[in-house]
Amino acid sequence: MMPKVARLHAILWGVFSMGGFIAAFLLPVLIYLVGIAYPLGLWPMAGGDPTSAILSHHHIGTLFLFVTVAGSLYHGIFRFQSTLTELGLAPAKRALEAIGYLIIILGILAVAYYLLLLNPSVLSLP
Repeated sequence: MMPKVARLHAILWGVFSMGGFIAAFLLPVLIYLVGIAYPLGLWPMAGGDPTSAILSHHHIGTLFLFVTVAGSLYHGIFRFQSTLTELGLAPAKRALEAIGYLIIILGILAVAYYLLLLNPSVLSLP
């Protein structure tokens, strides 16, 4: 008899790992550009804010912002879910996991909606 393989669990841990990579490497770049370099005048900007400059030049900027925010959100919620047992919340783990996945879905939809409002040309083909 073959052992049962939890493929979905492995995929979710893989996405968690990718979200950790994104949170560790891409989020600091975004924080530096938008929160430090632009306000201090270290990043030359012709006009407007750096978020609109990132979005207006290339579709890759929109993808960068979406992947950074969505990956960090997923990583944070999934990390919280994995610590529920240590927090003594094991009886409520299933309900809190459902709330966590709901937060992830709503957050990703909100980020996608916001980015589409800022850069509607991302849906058009080049």
